[in-house]
Amino acid sequence: MWRNIATGLLAFLVGLAAQVAQADEHPGFELEGTIEAVDHTTLTLHGITFNLTATTRIRDAAGQPIPASQLQPNQYIELTGHFGADGFYYALKIEIQANQDSTDEVEAWGPLMALTDSTLTVQGLTFYLSATTQISGRLVVGQRLEVEGIVQGDRFVALEVASSRPDEGEEEGEEHRPTIELEGPITALGDSTLEVRGHTIRILPTTRIWGDDDQPLTLADLQIGVFVEIKARLVNGQLVALVIEVEQPERAEMDRRKVEIEGIIQARTDSTFTVGALTFHLTPVTQIKGEDDQPLTPAALQVGVFVEVKGYLDPTTRTLYALKVEVDQLDAQELELVGRIEAIGSDSLVVAGITLFVDANTRIEDPWEQPLTLADLQVGLLVEVEARQREDGTYLALEIKIRKVFHPVVEVEGPIEALTDSTITVAGQIFRVRPGAQVLGPGGQVVSLADLQVGQKVKVRGVVHPDGTYWAVRIRVKEDQQDDTIEVEGTIEALGPDSLVVAGVTVFVDANTQILAYDGTPITLADLQTGFIVEIQANVQPGIGLVALQIKVEDFVEATGQADSVRADAVVLQQVTFLINAQTVVVNAQQQPIDWSDVQPGQQVVVQGRRAAPAGKAGAFLTATTYVADYVTVLGDASITSTETPALPSAFELAPSYPNPFRQQTTIRFTLNGTGPQPVTLEIYNVLGQRVRTLVQGLLSPGQHTVIWDATDDAGRPAASGLYLYRLRVGNQVQTRSVVLMR
Repeated sequence: MWRNIATGLLAFLVGLAAQVAQADEHPGFELEGTIEAVDHTTLTLHGITFNLTATTRIRDAAGQPIPASQLQPNQYIELTGHFGADGFYYALKIEIQANQDSTDEVEAWGPLMALTDSTLTVQGLTFYLSATTQISGRLVVGQRLEVEGIVQGDRFVALEVASSRPDEGEEEGEEHRPTIELEGPITALGDSTLEVRGHTIRILPTTRIWGDDDQPLTLADLQIGVFVEIKARLVNGQLVALVIEVEQPERAEMDRRKVEIEGIIQARTDSTFTVGALTFHLTPVTQIKGEDDQPLTPAALQVGVFVEVKGYLDPTTRTLYALKVEVDQLDAQELELVGRIEAIGSDSLVVAGITLFVDANTRIEDPWEQPLTLADLQVGLLVEVEARQREDGTYLALEIKIRKVFHPVVEVEGPIEALTDSTITVAGQIFRVRPGAQVLGPGGQVVSLADLQVGQKVKVRGVVHPDGTYWAVRIRVKEDQQDDTIEVEGTIEALGPDSLVVAGVTVFVDANTQILAYDGTPITLADLQTGFIVEIQANVQPGIGLVALQIKVEDFVEATGQADSVRADAVVLQQVTFLINAQTVVVNAQQQPIDWSDVQPGQQVVVQGRRAAPAGKAGAFLTATTYVADYVTVLGDASITSTETPALPSAFELAPSYPNPFRQQTTIRFTLNGTGPQPVTLEIYNVLGQRVRTLVQGLLSPGQHTVIWDATDDAGRPAASGLYLYRLRVGNQVQTRSVVLMR
């Protein structure tokens, strides 16, 4: 009965799991060697200076976290890092090695940046090719490579070079860095710059340029008038391109005699215009309209103008006639930004170094498309902004949407059981699929949901919304279709005597199931708790369902945000408690050690922690939302108490229920702000959206309120075991949380 249960209960913990970049994912490198020079913010290895940042993880030879101040020249280390778009090298992880290897090894993975007869450059590292270098695949600038080599003197010598498919995603943490997205035709080209929508963008050697068929390109392949999508970053006041994708906006659809296409006008005569490879004739009845449906004359149809055309084909003469033409002006002063809010004024905010003004028409939404106001926004929130430049040169925000930094993330791998035009079902879990979701074929090529078939084995990565629904972010067809193993990764939502529910999927446990703690120690089903993050490998057994072959508990998490509360022995962040002990490394943004007593509630922090078992109790764990902090990085002056209010303040706050899960009753608390009584409704719903119980309906005064649900419906009948949503509505604003009833 648990198969379709979808819950947000503690699911956000899944999104905190951190992974180190690997060769088949994010561009980067690994390098061994002896430290040549080091200070609090930089380190030199093999003549290369690496920046140490707030997220650099440093461990000693025993695997214990240490601050950058304990790094010393002549220490032998293994460094994992990446080459930034700004031309600097960054260290992601540093591990001091107890024994020095006889030969320093080096690995790099990412797009080929430069190529000569004797060298190639990947991730800013230049490798020399020799007669013994093994090369598989083609070497083309822009093509993604994986390189393994050794250090000989002052050179990196490549031993093996292998090409691989283009990147599937962004660099680690890329979604949290300020970016600007532009789309439109190239209007000017220089030796290292191009212009789109009136903005000049600088091209670096690290800029990735891809064709419409995912083939790597160079700046020389681009031309004025080519339609491109650009992701850029503001560096020292200048836009620097991270990725440029050449688009073919001409999309033609034909249904018998009807023809529809959109794209840029490439040619024009007195009576015709050409879009893509189609030439349309104008007639006295051709309707030409602008973006606001205002009528236009044929003079508006000029080369370079973006249009949407509806026409028909005369089968006798094979002539295309335009019936309706809609002109998109491609406003040269529109742009999109993604980044954290750096400052907020009475009618403006600053994102990615750009001041954006807000007026009555600006649409502001939370991650779940609920309306907000400027007063609801806070410094540090990650937002996506669409803006337009006004005549006075300032930017007006058209839409501001908060991006949820840590989505409750789940992964399910198995055969497709059902498909619709907007959903996919794997292992009994239904994922909704938005048009923007990434769907990849077995070779990594982009396909559509319609190209998939029931029975194909896929891996679905999704997020859980507050209403308990699952949404697919990425779907990938597995190359090995014969493997019948099903994999599920997520948070344990419910536990039974012989089963558990993860990501809404019920998995049974038998005598052959191997259950492991994060350190590989064998444990039992009784040691598991709801809220644990696990990886499950299972297969289908007739008459039973999914039976787990192995269950592995994850331990490492990473969280970023404002500290909700700070104690002498703990910090609470994103509703997760991180314990502070004598081994916890506490540093500021410059990696300088600071005292824990200087950290204050409300400050922006980065916490990296792990789950630990109490001493002497093998297989026993701390509570599901408690971790031991290895590192705490305070972003900003730790000696100054932040005066900012917690993120997303609103007219009310709905707190987590306690206990959760529960058997007989659970307590629900909520807080109302304002100056007078407000209409309030608090209701319980099941996962089918049916109202089970109305707990509050009427006017309540500002302040804290407590309500108890005794696990019965409005008729006084006991509610069945399962997941329920409790929804608080104050005026036109709504908050929803989940609770699990276990009889």
